[in-house]
Amino acid sequence: MKIGLITEGTYPAVTGGVSTWCDQLVSGLSEHQFDIVALTGSGADQSVWEMPDNVRSVCLIPVWGPPVAALRPGSRRRSLVESTQQALVQLWDAALGSDDSDPVARMSEALQHLVGISDAVGLARILASRGSVAPILNAWERQTNGSGAPRMSVADAVLAASIVDRALAVVDHCMAEVDVLHATSNGSAALLALAQSWRYGTPILLTEHGVYLRERYLALHGANVSWPVRRAVTAFLRRLCQVVHTQAHMVLPVNQFNARWERQLGADPDRIFTIPNGVDPAKFTPVTSEPDVPTVSFVGRIDPLKDLETLITAFASVRARIPNAQLRLFGPTPTTNASYKKRLVELASTTGVSGAVHWEGPSKGSRPAIEAGHVVALSSVSEGLPFTLIEAMMCGRATVNTDVGGVAECLDEQQTTGRLVPAKDPEAFADACVELLTDHESRALMGAAARRRALSEFTLDRCLDRYRAAYTATHDRRLLSQARSADAEVIPIGARHADEPVMELSA
Repeated sequence: MKIGLITEGTYPAVTGGVSTWCDQLVSGLSEHQFDIVALTGSGADQSVWEMPDNVRSVCLIPVWGPPVAALRPGSRRRSLVESTQQALVQLWDAALGSDDSDPVARMSEALQHLVGISDAVGLARILASRGSVAPILNAWERQTNGSGAPRMSVADAVLAASIVDRALAVVDHCMAEVDVLHATSNGSAALLALAQSWRYGTPILLTEHGVYLRERYLALHGANVSWPVRRAVTAFLRRLCQVVHTQAHMVLPVNQFNARWERQLGADPDRIFTIPNGVDPAKFTPVTSEPDVPTVSFVGRIDPLKDLETLITAFASVRARIPNAQLRLFGPTPTTNASYKKRLVELASTTGVSGAVHWEGPSKGSRPAIEAGHVVALSSVSEGLPFTLIEAMMCGRATVNTDVGGVAECLDEQQTTGRLVPAKDPEAFADACVELLTDHESRALMGAAARRRALSEFTLDRCLDRYRAAYTATHDRRLLSQARSADAEVIPIGARHADEPVMELSA
Protein backbone atom coordinates (compact mmCIF):
# COMPACT_ATOMS: atom_id res chain seq x y z
CA MET A 1 0.00 0.00 0.00
CA LYS A 2 0.90 3.66 -0.37
CA ILE A 3 0.49 5.47 2.96
CA GLY A 4 0.36 9.24 3.36
CA LEU A 5 1.75 9.96 6.85
CA ILE A 6 0.94 13.53 7.95
CA THR A 7 2.68 15.03 10.98
CA GLU A 8 2.80 18.39 12.72
CA GLY A 9 5.80 19.71 14.64
CA THR A 10 7.43 16.29 14.89
CA TYR A 11 8.86 13.77 12.40
CA PRO A 12 11.11 14.17 10.51
CA ALA A 13 12.15 17.65 11.71
CA VAL A 14 12.68 16.79 15.40
CA THR A 15 13.69 13.74 17.44
CA GLY A 16 12.09 11.89 20.33
CA GLY A 17 8.50 11.22 21.37
CA VAL A 18 6.07 11.11 18.44
CA SER A 19 9.01 11.23 16.02
CA THR A 20 10.31 7.98 17.48
CA TRP A 21 6.88 6.43 16.95
CA CYS A 22 6.81 7.64 13.32
CA ASP A 23 10.25 6.19 12.61
CA GLN A 24 9.24 2.88 14.19
CA LEU A 25 6.07 2.77 12.10
CA VAL A 26 7.71 3.58 8.78
CA SER A 27 10.73 1.33 9.34
CA GLY A 28 8.72 -1.52 10.84
CA LEU A 29 6.09 -1.66 8.06
CA SER A 30 8.64 -1.97 5.28
CA GLU A 31 6.14 -3.77 3.03
CA HIS A 32 4.34 -0.44 2.52
CA GLN A 33 5.51 2.77 0.84
CA PHE A 34 5.22 6.07 2.69
CA ASP A 35 4.85 9.67 1.60
CA ILE A 36 5.78 11.88 4.57
CA VAL A 37 4.13 15.31 4.79
CA ALA A 38 5.28 17.35 7.78
CA LEU A 39 3.77 20.65 8.93
CA THR A 40 6.57 22.70 10.48
CA GLY A 41 6.87 26.10 12.09
CA SER A 42 8.95 27.92 9.49
CA GLY A 43 10.93 27.31 6.34
CA ALA A 44 14.11 26.85 8.39
CA ASP A 45 13.22 23.31 9.52
CA GLN A 46 15.00 20.36 7.93
CA SER A 47 14.73 16.59 8.18
CA VAL A 48 16.98 15.18 10.91
CA TRP A 49 16.11 11.50 10.37
CA GLU A 50 17.63 9.13 7.87
CA MET A 51 14.75 7.95 5.72
CA PRO A 52 14.19 4.19 5.22
CA ASP A 53 14.13 2.86 1.66
CA ASN A 54 10.32 2.53 1.68
CA VAL A 55 9.83 6.30 1.98
CA ARG A 56 8.85 7.58 -1.47
CA SER A 57 8.89 11.30 -0.66
CA VAL A 58 9.30 13.82 2.15
CA CYS A 59 7.65 17.24 2.06
CA LEU A 60 8.04 19.86 4.79
CA ILE A 61 5.33 22.54 4.75
CA PRO A 62 6.08 25.72 6.77
CA VAL A 63 2.78 26.80 8.32
CA TRP A 64 4.41 30.04 9.46
CA GLY A 65 6.56 30.59 6.38
CA PRO A 66 6.58 33.79 4.32
CA PRO A 67 3.06 35.07 3.48
CA VAL A 68 1.79 34.48 -0.04
CA ALA A 69 0.81 37.25 -2.41
CA ALA A 70 -2.86 38.25 -2.60
CA LEU A 71 -4.86 37.73 -5.78
CA ARG A 72 -4.64 40.45 -8.41
CA PRO A 73 -7.71 42.70 -8.76
CA GLY A 74 -10.42 41.58 -11.16
CA SER A 75 -14.00 40.37 -11.40
CA ARG A 76 -12.98 36.74 -10.82
CA ARG A 77 -11.11 37.83 -7.71
CA ARG A 78 -14.20 39.59 -6.34
CA SER A 79 -16.32 36.51 -6.95
CA LEU A 80 -13.84 34.17 -5.24
CA VAL A 81 -13.35 36.53 -2.30
CA GLU A 82 -17.10 36.80 -1.75
CA SER A 83 -17.52 33.03 -2.01
CA THR A 84 -14.74 32.56 0.54
CA GLN A 85 -16.31 35.11 2.87
CA GLN A 86 -19.61 33.22 2.74
CA ALA A 87 -17.84 30.01 3.72
CA LEU A 88 -15.95 31.79 6.53
CA VAL A 89 -19.19 33.28 7.88
CA GLN A 90 -20.67 29.79 8.05
CA LEU A 91 -17.47 28.41 9.57
CA TRP A 92 -17.32 31.00 12.35
CA ASP A 93 -21.03 30.79 13.12
CA ALA A 94 -20.57 27.03 13.49
CA ALA A 95 -17.43 27.49 15.61
CA LEU A 96 -18.91 30.02 18.03
CA GLY A 97 -22.52 28.80 17.94
CA SER A 98 -24.22 26.42 20.33
CA ASP A 99 -24.27 22.64 20.05
CA ASP A 100 -28.02 22.71 19.31
CA SER A 101 -27.75 23.83 15.68
CA ASP A 102 -25.77 20.92 14.11
CA PRO A 103 -22.56 22.97 14.07
CA VAL A 104 -20.31 20.03 13.14
CA ALA A 105 -22.16 19.41 9.88
CA ARG A 106 -22.12 23.14 9.07
CA MET A 107 -18.41 23.37 9.87
CA SER A 108 -17.74 20.35 7.65
CA GLU A 109 -19.71 21.93 4.79
CA ALA A 110 -17.81 25.23 5.16
CA LEU A 111 -14.45 23.45 5.17
CA GLN A 112 -15.34 21.48 2.05
CA HIS A 113 -16.31 24.75 0.35
CA LEU A 114 -12.90 26.20 1.25
CA VAL A 115 -11.14 23.12 -0.12
CA GLY A 116 -12.99 23.66 -3.40
CA ILE A 117 -11.77 27.27 -3.49
CA SER A 118 -8.27 26.04 -2.73
CA ASP A 119 -8.44 23.73 -5.75
CA ALA A 120 -9.59 26.60 -7.95
CA VAL A 121 -7.05 29.29 -7.10
CA GLY A 122 -5.35 28.66 -3.76
CA LEU A 123 -6.96 29.46 -0.41
CA ALA A 124 -3.92 31.25 1.05
CA ARG A 125 -4.04 33.85 -1.76
CA ILE A 126 -7.73 34.50 -1.10
CA LEU A 127 -7.19 34.78 2.66
CA ALA A 128 -4.32 37.21 2.03
CA SER A 129 -6.80 39.39 0.15
CA ARG A 130 -9.54 39.20 2.74
CA GLY A 131 -9.50 36.70 5.56
CA SER A 132 -11.47 35.84 8.68
CA VAL A 133 -11.44 39.20 10.50
CA ALA A 134 -14.93 40.39 9.51
CA PRO A 135 -16.55 36.92 9.82
CA ILE A 136 -15.07 36.52 13.32
CA LEU A 137 -16.33 39.93 14.46
CA ASN A 138 -19.79 39.35 13.02
CA ALA A 139 -20.09 35.82 14.42
CA TRP A 140 -18.88 37.00 17.82
CA GLU A 141 -21.52 39.73 17.88
CA ARG A 142 -24.31 37.34 16.86
CA GLN A 143 -23.36 34.39 19.02
CA THR A 144 -22.41 36.24 22.24
CA ASN A 145 -25.16 38.87 22.18
CA GLY A 146 -26.82 38.90 25.60
CA SER A 147 -24.44 36.30 27.04
CA GLY A 148 -22.36 38.73 29.09
CA ALA A 149 -19.20 37.85 27.16
CA PRO A 150 -16.78 40.75 26.61
CA ARG A 151 -16.80 42.51 23.26
CA MET A 152 -14.15 41.49 20.76
CA SER A 153 -11.93 44.27 19.46
CA VAL A 154 -10.71 44.53 15.88
CA ALA A 155 -7.20 43.81 17.18
CA ASP A 156 -8.51 40.62 18.83
CA ALA A 157 -10.13 39.52 15.58
CA VAL A 158 -6.97 40.25 13.58
CA LEU A 159 -4.88 38.11 15.94
CA ALA A 160 -7.39 35.23 15.97
CA ALA A 161 -7.67 35.38 12.17
CA SER A 162 -3.89 35.35 11.75
CA ILE A 163 -3.72 32.08 13.71
CA VAL A 164 -6.71 30.32 12.18
CA ASP A 165 -6.21 31.46 8.58
CA ARG A 166 -2.69 30.04 8.60
CA ALA A 167 -4.13 26.71 9.72
CA LEU A 168 -6.80 26.80 7.01
CA ALA A 169 -4.25 27.53 4.30
CA VAL A 170 -2.61 24.10 4.70
CA VAL A 171 -5.34 22.68 2.45
CA ASP A 172 -3.54 24.28 -0.50
CA HIS A 173 -1.01 21.46 -0.39
CA CYS A 174 -2.28 18.70 -2.64
CA MET A 175 -0.58 15.38 -1.93
CA ALA A 176 0.01 12.56 -4.37
CA GLU A 177 -2.85 10.07 -4.29
CA VAL A 178 -2.32 7.27 -1.78
CA ASP A 179 -4.28 4.28 -0.51
CA VAL A 180 -4.54 5.37 3.14
CA LEU A 181 -4.04 8.71 4.91
CA HIS A 182 -2.64 8.52 8.44
CA ALA A 183 -2.71 11.77 10.45
CA THR A 184 -0.54 11.63 13.56
CA SER A 185 -2.49 14.37 15.34
CA ASN A 186 -5.73 16.26 15.08
CA GLY A 187 -5.77 19.94 14.09
CA SER A 188 -3.87 21.14 11.03
CA ALA A 189 -2.43 17.73 10.14
CA ALA A 190 -5.89 16.18 10.20
CA LEU A 191 -7.32 19.11 8.21
CA LEU A 192 -4.82 18.37 5.45
CA ALA A 193 -5.92 14.73 5.56
CA LEU A 194 -9.58 15.83 5.33
CA ALA A 195 -8.85 17.92 2.23
CA GLN A 196 -7.09 14.99 0.59
CA SER A 197 -9.92 12.63 1.54
CA TRP A 198 -12.55 14.96 0.09
CA ARG A 199 -10.56 15.26 -3.15
CA TYR A 200 -9.91 11.57 -3.75
CA GLY A 201 -12.13 9.61 -1.36
CA THR A 202 -9.06 8.35 0.49
CA PRO A 203 -9.80 6.88 3.94
CA ILE A 204 -8.32 8.58 7.00
CA LEU A 205 -6.75 7.00 10.07
CA LEU A 206 -6.19 9.29 13.06
CA THR A 207 -3.69 8.63 15.85
CA GLU A 208 -3.49 11.07 18.75
CA HIS A 209 -0.59 10.76 21.16
CA GLY A 210 -1.44 13.66 23.43
CA VAL A 211 -5.03 14.92 23.10
CA TYR A 212 -4.57 17.70 20.55
CA LEU A 213 -7.50 19.84 21.73
CA ARG A 214 -6.60 19.51 25.42
CA GLU A 215 -3.00 20.53 24.73
CA ARG A 216 -4.18 23.58 22.75
CA TYR A 217 -6.40 24.54 25.70
CA LEU A 218 -3.36 24.32 28.00
CA ALA A 219 -1.11 26.26 25.64
CA LEU A 220 -3.60 29.07 25.02
CA HIS A 221 -4.44 29.30 28.73
CA GLY A 222 -0.83 30.26 29.36
CA ALA A 223 -0.48 32.50 26.29
CA ASN A 224 -0.35 36.27 26.56
CA VAL A 225 -3.54 36.89 24.58
CA SER A 226 -6.99 38.22 25.47
CA TRP A 227 -9.91 36.01 26.47
CA PRO A 228 -11.81 36.70 23.20
CA VAL A 229 -8.79 35.49 21.18
CA ARG A 230 -8.50 32.33 23.28
CA ARG A 231 -12.22 31.72 22.97
CA ALA A 232 -12.29 32.18 19.20
CA VAL A 233 -9.25 30.02 18.46
CA THR A 234 -10.27 27.19 20.78
CA ALA A 235 -13.83 27.29 19.43
CA PHE A 236 -12.50 26.83 15.90
CA LEU A 237 -10.18 24.02 16.97
CA ARG A 238 -12.92 22.22 18.88
CA ARG A 239 -15.25 22.18 15.87
CA LEU A 240 -12.39 21.13 13.58
CA CYS A 241 -11.53 18.23 15.90
CA GLN A 242 -15.19 17.20 15.95
CA VAL A 243 -15.34 17.20 12.14
CA VAL A 244 -12.20 15.06 11.97
CA HIS A 245 -13.55 12.56 14.50
CA THR A 246 -16.82 12.15 12.62
CA GLN A 247 -15.08 11.83 9.23
CA ALA A 248 -12.16 9.56 10.17
CA HIS A 249 -12.60 5.98 9.00
CA MET A 250 -10.72 4.68 12.01
CA VAL A 251 -9.50 6.41 15.19
CA LEU A 252 -6.43 4.79 16.74
CA PRO A 253 -5.61 6.38 20.11
CA VAL A 254 -2.55 5.23 22.02
CA ASN A 255 -4.50 4.94 25.28
CA GLN A 256 -7.98 4.84 26.78
CA PHE A 257 -7.65 8.37 28.17
CA ASN A 258 -7.46 9.69 24.59
CA ALA A 259 -10.29 7.41 23.53
CA ARG A 260 -12.61 8.97 26.12
CA TRP A 261 -11.87 12.45 24.74
CA GLU A 262 -12.42 11.20 21.21
CA ARG A 263 -15.80 9.72 22.04
CA GLN A 264 -16.79 13.04 23.65
CA LEU A 265 -15.78 14.82 20.44
CA GLY A 266 -18.00 12.65 18.28
CA ALA A 267 -15.91 9.67 17.22
CA ASP A 268 -18.00 6.54 16.63
CA PRO A 269 -17.06 4.07 19.41
CA ASP A 270 -17.22 1.24 16.86
CA ARG A 271 -14.37 2.87 14.92
CA ILE A 272 -12.06 3.49 17.90
CA PHE A 273 -9.27 0.95 18.40
CA THR A 274 -6.59 1.58 21.01
CA ILE A 275 -3.04 0.70 19.95
CA PRO A 276 -0.50 1.27 22.75
CA ASN A 277 3.03 2.33 21.87
CA GLY A 278 5.77 -0.28 21.97
CA VAL A 279 9.56 -0.52 22.12
CA ASP A 280 12.07 -3.13 21.03
CA PRO A 281 13.19 -5.24 24.02
CA ALA A 282 16.47 -5.98 22.26
CA LYS A 283 17.35 -2.26 22.29
CA PHE A 284 16.27 -1.72 25.89
CA THR A 285 17.91 -4.52 27.81
CA PRO A 286 17.95 -4.33 31.62
CA VAL A 287 20.21 -1.69 33.18
CA THR A 288 22.54 -3.48 35.61
CA SER A 289 24.30 -0.59 37.37
CA GLU A 290 23.35 2.51 39.36
CA PRO A 291 25.02 5.91 39.92
CA ASP A 292 27.38 6.47 42.84
CA VAL A 293 25.19 9.18 44.40
CA PRO A 294 21.36 9.31 44.72
CA THR A 295 20.17 10.62 41.36
CA VAL A 296 16.86 11.48 39.73
CA SER A 297 16.96 11.70 35.93
CA PHE A 298 14.61 13.13 33.33
CA VAL A 299 14.61 12.74 29.55
CA GLY A 300 12.50 14.76 27.14
CA ARG A 301 12.33 18.15 25.49
CA ILE A 302 12.47 21.20 27.75
CA ASP A 303 8.87 22.26 27.35
CA PRO A 304 6.05 23.67 29.53
CA LEU A 305 3.99 20.49 28.99
CA LYS A 306 6.72 18.57 30.85
CA ASP A 307 6.16 20.87 33.87
CA LEU A 308 9.77 20.93 34.94
CA GLU A 309 8.90 23.62 37.50
CA THR A 310 7.20 20.90 39.53
CA LEU A 311 10.18 18.57 39.10
CA ILE A 312 12.74 21.18 40.19
CA THR A 313 10.58 22.29 43.13
CA ALA A 314 10.15 18.64 44.15
CA PHE A 315 13.88 18.07 43.84
CA ALA A 316 14.55 20.95 46.24
CA SER A 317 12.49 19.02 48.81
CA VAL A 318 14.37 15.81 47.97
CA ARG A 319 17.68 17.62 48.41
CA ALA A 320 16.61 18.87 51.85
CA ARG A 321 16.17 15.25 52.95
CA ILE A 322 18.98 13.67 50.91
CA PRO A 323 21.75 16.32 50.87
CA ASN A 324 23.89 14.67 48.17
CA ALA A 325 21.00 14.00 45.73
CA GLN A 326 21.44 15.07 42.11
CA LEU A 327 19.01 15.90 39.29
CA ARG A 328 20.11 15.28 35.68
CA LEU A 329 17.95 16.67 32.88
CA PHE A 330 18.49 15.20 29.41
CA GLY A 331 16.87 16.69 26.33
CA PRO A 332 16.91 19.51 23.80
CA THR A 333 15.50 22.99 24.33
CA PRO A 334 13.50 24.10 21.28
CA THR A 335 14.33 27.65 20.23
CA THR A 336 10.81 28.77 21.11
CA ASN A 337 11.29 27.49 24.68
CA ALA A 338 14.50 29.40 25.48
CA SER A 339 12.67 31.76 27.85
CA TYR A 340 11.05 28.78 29.57
CA LYS A 341 14.44 27.21 30.27
CA LYS A 342 15.70 30.54 31.59
CA ARG A 343 12.85 30.55 34.11
CA LEU A 344 13.75 26.99 35.14
CA VAL A 345 17.39 27.92 35.70
CA GLU A 346 16.25 30.87 37.82
CA LEU A 347 13.92 28.55 39.79
CA ALA A 348 16.80 26.16 40.52
CA SER A 349 18.84 29.10 41.78
CA THR A 350 15.99 30.51 43.87
CA THR A 351 15.36 27.14 45.53
CA GLY A 352 19.07 26.69 46.24
CA VAL A 353 19.67 23.58 44.12
CA SER A 354 21.33 25.01 41.00
CA GLY A 355 24.61 23.26 41.85
CA ALA A 356 22.86 19.88 41.92
CA VAL A 357 20.75 20.38 38.77
CA HIS A 358 22.64 19.31 35.67
CA TRP A 359 21.45 20.35 32.19
CA GLU A 360 22.82 17.54 30.04
CA GLY A 361 21.38 18.68 26.68
CA PRO A 362 20.28 16.31 23.91
CA SER A 363 21.23 12.67 24.22
CA LYS A 364 21.36 9.91 21.64
CA GLY A 365 18.25 8.06 22.69
CA SER A 366 16.87 7.74 26.20
CA ARG A 367 19.19 5.06 27.54
CA PRO A 368 21.93 7.43 28.79
CA ALA A 369 19.31 9.26 30.87
CA ILE A 370 17.81 6.00 32.16
CA GLU A 371 21.26 4.75 33.19
CA ALA A 372 22.07 8.10 34.84
CA GLY A 373 19.38 7.89 37.54
CA HIS A 374 18.32 5.59 40.30
CA VAL A 375 14.84 6.88 39.51
CA VAL A 376 13.49 8.20 36.19
CA ALA A 377 11.05 11.10 36.62
CA LEU A 378 8.11 12.22 34.46
CA SER A 379 6.37 15.35 35.78
CA SER A 380 4.23 16.27 32.75
CA VAL A 381 0.83 17.96 32.73
CA SER A 382 -0.06 16.21 29.46
CA GLU A 383 1.07 12.93 27.91
CA GLY A 384 -0.12 10.27 25.53
CA LEU A 385 1.54 6.95 26.23
CA PRO A 386 5.07 8.22 26.90
CA PHE A 387 7.96 6.39 25.30
CA THR A 388 10.34 7.53 28.03
CA LEU A 389 8.26 5.70 30.64
CA ILE A 390 7.91 2.53 28.56
CA GLU A 391 11.63 2.56 27.76
CA ALA A 392 12.56 3.03 31.42
CA MET A 393 10.24 0.17 32.38
CA MET A 394 11.75 -2.06 29.68
CA CYS A 395 15.20 -1.25 31.09
CA GLY A 396 14.03 -2.25 34.56
CA ARG A 397 14.24 1.22 36.15
CA ALA A 398 11.96 2.52 38.89
CA THR A 399 9.94 5.59 37.88
CA VAL A 400 7.92 8.40 39.47
CA ASN A 401 5.20 9.85 37.25
CA THR A 402 2.31 12.31 37.24
CA ASP A 403 -1.17 10.90 36.67
CA VAL A 404 -1.89 12.43 33.25
CA GLY A 405 -2.96 11.01 29.89
CA GLY A 406 -2.22 7.32 29.53
CA VAL A 407 0.52 7.17 32.17
CA ALA A 408 -1.65 5.20 34.60
CA GLU A 409 -2.38 2.68 31.83
CA CYS A 410 1.34 1.92 31.60
CA LEU A 411 1.49 0.98 35.27
CA ASP A 412 -0.42 -1.58 37.29
CA GLU A 413 -3.14 -0.57 39.74
CA GLN A 414 -1.03 -1.49 42.76
CA GLN A 415 1.84 0.76 41.56
CA THR A 416 4.33 -2.08 41.86
CA THR A 417 5.68 -1.14 38.40
CA GLY A 418 6.06 2.62 39.06
CA ARG A 419 4.82 5.40 41.33
CA LEU A 420 1.91 7.64 40.29
CA VAL A 421 1.29 11.05 41.90
CA PRO A 422 -1.06 13.96 41.13
CA ALA A 423 0.12 16.51 38.56
CA LYS A 424 1.50 19.81 39.90
CA ASP A 425 2.06 18.39 43.39
CA PRO A 426 5.78 18.87 44.19
CA GLU A 427 5.57 17.42 47.71
CA ALA A 428 3.88 14.20 46.58
CA PHE A 429 6.46 13.89 43.80
CA ALA A 430 9.30 14.49 46.26
CA ASP A 431 7.95 11.92 48.74
CA ALA A 432 7.83 9.23 46.04
CA CYS A 433 11.36 10.04 44.89
CA VAL A 434 12.75 9.96 48.45
CA GLU A 435 11.06 6.63 49.14
CA LEU A 436 12.66 4.99 46.10
CA LEU A 437 16.05 6.67 46.46
CA THR A 438 16.40 5.43 50.05
CA ASP A 439 14.93 1.92 49.70
CA HIS A 440 17.16 -0.22 47.50
CA GLU A 441 14.98 -3.32 47.80
CA SER A 442 11.74 -1.56 46.80
CA ARG A 443 13.53 0.12 43.91
CA ALA A 444 14.90 -3.18 42.62
CA LEU A 445 11.56 -4.98 42.92
CA MET A 446 9.79 -2.15 41.10
CA GLY A 447 12.32 -2.19 38.26
CA ALA A 448 11.94 -5.94 37.78
CA ALA A 449 8.13 -5.74 37.84
CA ALA A 450 8.22 -2.83 35.38
CA ARG A 451 10.24 -4.83 32.87
CA ARG A 452 7.89 -7.81 33.13
CA ARG A 453 4.92 -5.56 32.41
CA ALA A 454 6.66 -3.85 29.49
CA LEU A 455 7.51 -7.23 27.94
CA SER A 456 3.90 -8.32 28.35
CA GLU A 457 2.11 -5.20 27.06
CA PHE A 458 4.41 -2.77 25.24
CA THR A 459 6.61 -4.54 22.70
CA LEU A 460 7.25 -3.02 19.29
CA ASP A 461 6.15 -6.14 17.38
CA ARG A 462 2.77 -6.11 19.11
CA CYS A 463 2.30 -2.43 18.25
CA LEU A 464 3.30 -2.81 14.58
CA ASP A 465 1.07 -5.85 14.06
CA ARG A 466 -1.93 -3.77 15.12
CA TYR A 467 -1.13 -0.92 12.74
CA ARG A 468 -0.56 -3.45 9.98
CA ALA A 469 -4.04 -4.84 10.64
CA ALA A 470 -5.54 -1.32 10.68
CA TYR A 471 -4.01 -0.44 7.31
CA THR A 472 -5.18 -3.70 5.77
CA ALA A 473 -8.73 -3.38 7.11
CA THR A 474 -9.03 0.23 5.94
CA HIS A 475 -7.68 -0.55 2.49
CA ASP A 476 -9.92 -3.60 2.09
CA ARG A 477 -12.94 -1.55 3.11
CA ARG A 478 -12.05 1.08 0.52
CA LEU A 479 -11.78 -1.55 -2.20
CA LEU A 480 -15.19 -2.87 -1.18
CA SER A 481 -16.62 0.63 -1.35
CA GLN A 482 -15.13 1.20 -4.79
CA ALA A 483 -16.60 -2.07 -6.04
CA ARG A 484 -20.03 -1.13 -4.75
CA SER A 485 -19.72 2.35 -6.26
CA ALA A 486 -19.07 0.72 -9.62
CA ASP A 487 -22.56 -0.80 -9.26
CA ALA A 488 -23.97 2.74 -8.91
CA GLU A 489 -24.22 2.60 -5.13
CA VAL A 490 -23.10 5.81 -3.44
CA ILE A 491 -21.21 5.19 -0.21
CA PRO A 492 -20.61 8.30 1.94
CA ILE A 493 -17.14 8.83 3.33
CA GLY A 494 -16.91 7.12 6.69
CA ALA A 495 -20.04 4.98 6.26
CA ARG A 496 -20.05 1.30 7.12
CA HIS A 497 -22.47 -1.18 5.59
CA ALA A 498 -24.15 -3.70 7.84
CA ASP A 499 -22.59 -6.63 6.02
CA GLU A 500 -19.04 -5.29 6.15
CA PRO A 501 -16.75 -7.12 8.57
CA VAL A 502 -15.64 -5.26 11.67
CA MET A 503 -11.86 -5.18 12.02
CA GLU A 504 -10.60 -7.55 14.65
CA LEU A 505 -8.45 -5.37 16.90
CA SER A 506 -8.34 -5.08 20.66
CA ALA A 507 -10.33 -1.97 21.57
